[in-house]
This record gives sequence, structure tokens and C-alpha cells, in this order.
Amino acid sequence: MVPALCVAGGVMHAALAPVSGSVAHGLPPQPGTAAEAARQGQAEDPYERGQAFISAGNPEAALILWVAVQDSLWDAGAEDPRIAVAFIETVVEHGFDDYREVASLIFERAFSGRAAASEKGRSEILAEGRRTLALTDSASADSWLEAGEEDPGLLARAIKRFWIERDPTPTTPLNERLFEHWERIVHARRNYIYNYSSAYRTDDRGVFYVKYGEPDRITAGTLSISSFDQRRLGVSIADMVAVDLNPRYEIWRYANIEPPAFTYFLFGNVDQTGPFEYVKGLDQIIGPSARTRRVNGMRSQYYLEYFYYIELSKMGGPYGNRLAELERLWGEVRQPPEGVLEARSAQFALDDTWEAQRPKPPAHSDFDDSRKSALSAQVARTLAGQDPRVLVLAVSSPLWKPAVDRREIREGISLAQFSAVHTVIARDRGLNELVRAAMVEVDIEGNVSMLEMRHASQFGHMTVAAEHVVEGQDLEDAEDVGVLPGHRHFALAPPLRRDAVQFELSDLIVGISPESIIGVDSLPLPVHPATRFWRADPVRVYLEIYHPTGVADGEIGNYDLRVLVAPYTGAATPEQLARPDAGGRAAIEVEIESEAPTGRHYFDLDLRNERPGPLQLVVQVTDRATGVSRVRAIPIALLAN
Repeated sequence: MVPALCVAGGVMHAALAPVSGSVAHGLPPQPGTAAEAARQGQAEDPYERGQAFISAGNPEAALILWVAVQDSLWDAGAEDPRIAVAFIETVVEHGFDDYREVASLIFERAFSGRAAASEKGRSEILAEGRRTLALTDSASADSWLEAGEEDPGLLARAIKRFWIERDPTPTTPLNERLFEHWERIVHARRNYIYNYSSAYRTDDRGVFYVKYGEPDRITAGTLSISSFDQRRLGVSIADMVAVDLNPRYEIWRYANIEPPAFTYFLFGNVDQTGPFEYVKGLDQIIGPSARTRRVNGMRSQYYLEYFYYIELSKMGGPYGNRLAELERLWGEVRQPPEGVLEARSAQFALDDTWEAQRPKPPAHSDFDDSRKSALSAQVARTLAGQDPRVLVLAVSSPLWKPAVDRREIREGISLAQFSAVHTVIARDRGLNELVRAAMVEVDIEGNVSMLEMRHASQFGHMTVAAEHVVEGQDLEDAEDVGVLPGHRHFALAPPLRRDAVQFELSDLIVGISPESIIGVDSLPLPVHPATRFWRADPVRVYLEIYHPTGVADGEIGNYDLRVLVAPYTGAATPEQLARPDAGGRAAIEVEIESEAPTGRHYFDLDLRNERPGPLQLVVQVTDRATGVSRVRAIPIALLAN
């Protein structure tokens, strides 16, 4: 059975329907299967009925049932996150690739947060939150999970937004990154199950596999003492039998988490006989008895460390370096002073703790790190008279590795012509798609696009995607030109106020002077959009002031304009950033005049004295007649020259 999505006018609608005929799986059509499943599902929990099909060895019947009930669940406001998770898990486990697109859509729909009140749905949202937020930093994960205990709908929407914003192809139904995540979960559940301690029903190795994928190298075995080494160091089997309990270990090495350096993760039996889990270092594997039992007048711990590092050194890296250091100590004298070994052991443990606590990327994916089209996009709330609008600007280009003939290097490198397509997807506050529209080219080269649309009160989130077609491009060379769409995502605040009782201020648009861009002379605003700047670039800031209080059309209102450069904090509101204690540095404080009903203003900033990194530009405009202020902020990145 092949699922089909109902598409009209280029916008995906909510309808989901199965199509007869199991063409992709080489199976004959099964008349009545979907209808029978749907009929039976109406009388009982559709999730449980689908699970019964799976238990009976007919997983595709479960998928057919779950597709058939989606519209009725949605119309009733009873979307079921249990079905969404089971659906995508079943598709991956059984290789039903023809259901991947519909699985992506069902997953998105089920985490809209409308029906989080049921206890079963609440439990699944919290479980999925733990599975998803393991891919983020621990502080934000803990915050979201704590909030989800009180408001599961809030957590459901956070999960949905997480996957929407990591979809490498946002203009298609399939979310490849979500499927990669579940393929890793299914693999981990089949291979890493010494225990079921993680959110994925795996041991700790499963967590790292889901976060980072396949290691480029694994060494595994049992830590023990060879008879040769026992004789060499003058210890007997009887001396060590009580402390050498042969714990298991694995070391995973990744080359792609923090290139060019390798990243290592050690797993083992805690205290030699405890659970098999991620450990910071060897000191967590060596048991407490080895720290108290003495052999030849010295704690057994130091013998075990030396012998165990002989085994761990098969991985090389820091383990090989430590063995070399211990070999030197034990080679200089038959038994080094215990104080020297104690200091070395403490240093190893301290280094392991530091390494474990050192911030690392919370996840790695080939989709996240693949070459994408370069895109700079901005979304600003504006007014047209009394009508709230959203203005979207985008500029982009493909990335490629041009082939260079060394014999012709003196002629320079000529990059192929390309055409850009920019798409805007607007979603409501439950992150359900409302509008999808193509942007309009506004510059001669066709690289800059603009879209202005009415700002509906339901809008809560926007995605801007850039796709490119390169002249003469061969599909086999797609990876060389970064054909994955560039994409940017924006949380959209409520519309600007329509009334003219107090003045209103647009969101900020930033970039550089269009006069400095060759061939750009048709832009609707005096700014070429950009959010990443070299320190030497003058940063142009554009804003609009609407209906000054008590000022008739054509007359002038007076305002104080204050501009601050603040460190990027992510969560702070513009009003919080504008406070004197927020750490921002005043860049401009001037008086300006603004003509009613709409005043258009821009100014250039010199940021050469700022440190490179993420910043926020904060603009506060105060009406001198009333003392009323409006504050807007926009994040930028300042690059080192």
C-alpha cells in the first residue's frame, strides 16, 4: 500500500489517504484491508488496534489503519503522539520506504500540542521529549522537560519545532534528518542492550550512537592481567584475584565530531561488576576493593591501572600516551614510589573529568554538516497604513568546488551561472503550515528576493528556503555544489498594532549599502540584506516609524534614537536588552525627525572596535512628546578579518 499526499496549489493539505496496491513491496492488492482496519479502529483505541496488527505479524495493516484515522483524529482535536512515534518506528523497522513522507507529516501533526491533556498522550510527549532533547545541550533539555511536566503542549511544540528546523529539505514532505534519527534509534535498540537505562531503551552506547552516529573505530574486550605481566611485576594470581574482576570495556572514537581532533568515549562496568555504561575514565571502572587491598605494600589500584592501560592502549590516542608514561615509571624501578603513582592516577582522573565536562557538539549528522546553499534571510513586521504586514528579504548563492585546470589557472576561475528560488513557509503557533509562497526577484542578478504578505494573527513561525539550479550542472555532481537548500527559521511575534493612539516601530532590517554591490540598483530598500559582517564592513540598519502620536499626515514628530551593541544571549527580550544593566554598549544616541504617517530611516554603524562573535543590535526609539518607547533587536555575527 503506497500512501499519497493531497496537494493543491503547491500547498500540502492535511488529507492523508492510502492508495490501493502494494506495488513497492511486490505484494498483490489487499481489497478491504484499509476499510476493515478503519472500521475496527473506530470502536477502540486506534493505537492499540494498530499494535495488535503488528503483534499479529501484519505491520503494514497498522500503517494503513493509522493513515485512515488521521483526518478524523485531527478534526476531533485528538491527534495521538503515540501513533506518530509508532508509525515512524514501524516504517524504519520494516523498511516501508514508501511511507516515509506520510510518516514525516503524521509526526509533525501529532506534536501540535492541541491534545496534550490525555494521560497516554502526555506520557508519550514526555518520552519523545527525552529522546529528542538528548540532541541538545543538557541545560536547555532539562528546562524544556521541566516545563513539559506542567504543560505537555508546550513541550510537544518544542519537539515539533526542533525537527522542522533541522529538516534539510524544508520544501519537501520528507524530513530526512528525523528519519536518520529514528534509523539510529532502531539500530541502537538492536545492538546496544546490555541494559535499558537510556531514553531509547538501550545502554549508554545507544545514546552516543543516536547522537553521533557510527564511530569510525571501536575497540572492545575484557580488562585483565596477563600471566606474563604478573610475573614481570612480581605479583601472583592469588594477590590479584580478589581485585581483578575482568570488567568489560569499549572505546568509541569519532573523527567527525570536532575535526581535526579525535573524540573518545569509554564505556565499562562501573566498579568492575556494576552496570555497563559511559564512564569518564578508568578510575570509575576500577572497583573499591582495589583502592584498599594492598599488594607488595602498595595499593592494588596502581597495578590494575598499569595492566588495564596495556589493554586500553590498543585504541592509541590518550590511552596509548598514558601507557607510555606508566611504562616509563615502572621501567625505571621495579616498584615506583606509591606517592608518584598516586599523583599520576589523580592527574589522569582530573584530565578525564575535564574532558568529560568540556563542551562538545550535542549531536552530529551528515545532514546537519552537509554543504548547503548560502542564505541570508530576514523577516520584519511592518505596517502599510493600518494594515499589518510581514516583509521577507532573502539573498543566496550555491556553494561549489569549481574544478580548476592547472594549465589554465592564469585565466582565472569562472563559476557557472545559477538561478535561485526562494520559498517562504508560514506556520501558526502550533507550527502547522498555513501559507507557502515563492518570493519575487527584486535585483538584476536574481539573487535577492522579497515577499510582502498580510500579517495574519495566526502566524507564529516562518521558514525561508533557498534552492538553486546551476547552469550545466550534472545531477551526479550535486554534492559538489551544495544542492541541499539553505534554510532559516524565525519565531514571529504578534502583528504590529493597527491603532494610531501611540506610534509604532517596525522590526529592524540590517545589511550593507546596496551601492557597494555591483549590479544591485533595483532593491526596494536602501539595504542589501545580510546578518554576517566583516569587522571592516559598515553595518546598515533600516527601520520605519509609523503614525507619530498626535501628528497629522505630512507633519513631523520628534524622537530620541538609541542604539546599543549587546552580547548575544538568545532568550532575552529586546526590552531586557535595552536596560542599563544588560551589558550593552551605546553606539548612537541622537535626535531624529520622522514624518507622519510613515517615516523611513537608516544609518550605518562602524563596529571595528567590537570583538568578533555573535552580537545583537538593539534600537530604542522614544517619542519625545509622550515618553513612550519602542525597542527592537536583531542578532548579527561579526567575523574576524
